[in-house]
This record gives sequence, structure tokens and C-alpha cells, in this order.
Amino acid sequence: MRLLKLTAWAPLAALCFLPTEAPAAPNIACQLAEVYACTPAGCQKSSSEANNLPAAVELNVKQKNLFSGLFGGEGMLHSGDVYEDEKVLILHGRRALQTWTAVVDKTTGSYSGSVSQIGQSFTQFGTCTGITP
Repeated sequence: MRLLKLTAWAPLAALCFLPTEAPAAPNIACQLAEVYACTPAGCQKSSSEANNLPAAVELNVKQKNLFSGLFGGEGMLHSGDVYEDEKVLILHGRRALQTWTAVVDKTTGSYSGSVSQIGQSFTQFGTCTGITP
């Protein structure tokens, strides 16, 4: 009898360990302060303009989109690509052969992001506003 009760509750207990999707939140605007261009030869500090990157990005958590001049303003996230806990918001996505990530500290607004493709990667650092901790 006890084994039957344990078996009945096991699937519910397993649900507690699944990653959760981020709840609806307003758009988050992130200004990029530093950009590093990296190749297999190494990384160099650069600028957004020199690498055809936007000076700012907008993260729309509710619609799961990244908007920026980099990809023509199209949404880049697919379902399940936004995760968060009480301190950090993590977003990631891809388009064709490019992949990108964004990590935002919800208490300070610090932003770290990257855009990568074969043979080249850009790492970005900045500050975000519009975060609801």
C-alpha cells in the first residue's frame, strides 16, 4: 500500500525539478558599454559600430523576443528560451548559423551577452533598465 502511494506521488514530485519558464515581464532595454571581437587568434576590444552591432538591445521577455538592429529587429527567441530565478535572467536563441545569449543580473542590471557564428564571436557588456526583480 505504501509503495502504491509513493508511486502515485512520484510524478508530481518530479515536476518540482523541471526548469521553469520566465513569467511575463516588461521589455528590458540594455545599453552596450563594451564589445570584444573574438576569432581563433584571440579577442580585441572593439566598438558596436565597427562590427555592425547595435549600441543597444531590447529584450522582450513576455513575447520571448530579442529586438535589435543586428538581426533586422525580428524576434529571435523560441519557446522555452527564457529562464530566470530571483537574481538572474537568462535568454538564448539562434537564427540560421548564428547563436546569441544574454544574461542579466536582476538586482544590478548588469548585462553580459554574446553573438557567435563559425570562426567569430562578439562578447558584449552593458547595463539594462526596466527589470522587475
